[in-house]
Order: sequence, then C-alpha cells, then structure tokens
Amino acid sequence: MPDLPLPVLRLPALRLALPLLGALVISGSASAEPTPIRELLKLSCTGDYLEHCSMHPPGGPEVEACFRQNLRKLSPDCARAIRTYQREKKSTR
Repeated sequence: MPDLPLPVLRLPALRLALPLLGALVISGSASAEPTPIRELLKLSCTGDYLEHCSMHPPGGPEVEACFRQNLRKLSPDCARAIRTYQREKKSTR
C-alpha cells in the first residue's frame, strides 16, 4: 500500500459518499437545504458507506438496502444516526 495519507486515497469515494448521504435523508421533500439529521448522517456514516456500500451508486435505493443489510457492521455512531433518521421520518408522516 502506498505511503499516502488515508484521506488522499479516499477523496474520490468521499466525493461520491456526500451526495449519497444527502440523498439518503430526503423524505419526499424537494428541498435540499441541510437539516440537522442530514448533517448527522453525513458526519456519522460517510466512513461506513465507503467501507460497506460504496459499490452502489450514491443516492440509489441500493445504498439504503446496503445500510439495512449491514446494520450490525456499521459503526455505533452511524447506526444511531440511522435510527434517529428513521424515528424522525416516521414522526413526520
């Protein structure tokens, strides 16, 4: 493995992960304004996306399915953020 810093190696994937995480939290709203839960998901789940689900295109339903399939493998912070998002999504229906 090259002696490059880890962020340099993952920069292209990170560029794909951020839009994905933004699309993940859109729940029928046309608004793309940042929300606290969207920011929480970005901060908490970008690494998990890169590790477990980056083979799927950002923003697609495959990514949500991948997160569901890998829920036990996700970092505690990401799993907590996803549960928070799910609770918020249910309460706004």
